[in-house]
Amino acid sequence: MRKSHCCGATIRRFAERRRQCCKCLRTWRIRTKKRGRPKHRNGERLVCRVLLKRRSLTELAREKGLTRQAMSYRFLRALERRSTEPAVIATGDAILLVDGLWFRFRRRPWVLYLMATRPINGDTAIFLEPLMLPGPESKTAWLRALETIPLAHRARIRALVCDNFVGSRSIAQANNWVLQLCHFHLIAQLRRRLGYGNLKTPARLMRQHAYRLIRTALDTPNEAQVDSITFTLKQLVREAIGARRYANLVRQFLRRLSDYRAYQRHPQLRLPKTTGSAESMGRVLRDLTRRTRGISSPTALQLWMKHYIELRPQISCKAADLSTN
Repeated sequence: MRKSHCCGATIRRFAERRRQCCKCLRTWRIRTKKRGRPKHRNGERLVCRVLLKRRSLTELAREKGLTRQAMSYRFLRALERRSTEPAVIATGDAILLVDGLWFRFRRRPWVLYLMATRPINGDTAIFLEPLMLPGPESKTAWLRALETIPLAHRARIRALVCDNFVGSRSIAQANNWVLQLCHFHLIAQLRRRLGYGNLKTPARLMRQHAYRLIRTALDTPNEAQVDSITFTLKQLVREAIGARRYANLVRQFLRRLSDYRAYQRHPQLRLPKTTGSAESMGRVLRDLTRRTRGISSPTALQLWMKHYIELRPQISCKAADLSTN
């Protein structure tokens, strides 16, 4: 006969599901019940309503009769319990698109590093798990972010598409990748310094002329025309009066001209001219953070972004159309 664990005395029945020690009269359940409040089983549904259907936590809390803090707590626990799977990357050679998304927490900069791979012969990019790191965007941080890509996937990357961040060329050279710099970021920098109004000063005329030449050099397939534009831009830079900052941008463009025209020199890679796909995902993620007050720390932000990208990892990414240039 079984003996009790407390006194070693005889055990007797005490109702249907309980037993009792005959000596100390302590009772217990024959099947131990899990203690604590039951976990909510609608975690996946709550995550989809917030991340995909864009419902605010305040609105959902009002529907459930809860405070916003309670709904925020439930949502974060649902994210923590939710199982995630690594992104399925297509086989074969691919290109890598990267972009950094800036945030501030307690007056300190943080950057969310977005990375996506696209098959060379495909038009759909797959986003990888993002990484949140403190400090401004830097080469060291990008190296840490790239280390999160599995080696088997990294070995199939043939090109890097990015904006002109510090260290981009050395990273591409170290990995033997073709580097394609984003046209949009360059054009935006040039346009911001063109000036406004109808005043035709020598400096402004130089900026406008250089801007038109650079736009042509970015798109033309004629290498002889590119050489002619390069010669003209060098003359404008030497003669720049009152437009030194613009001249510095032009010099930087001339130094990186081959990287801006990589899509022309390597048509077999089907490179895009911009990081527009990564920028589009960044705008969606930025909009998601503006609609909620539940993201108060870098850890919470990375958790939100990780699960949103896992739910919607794909985005269109088409190659540059060489026939219209």
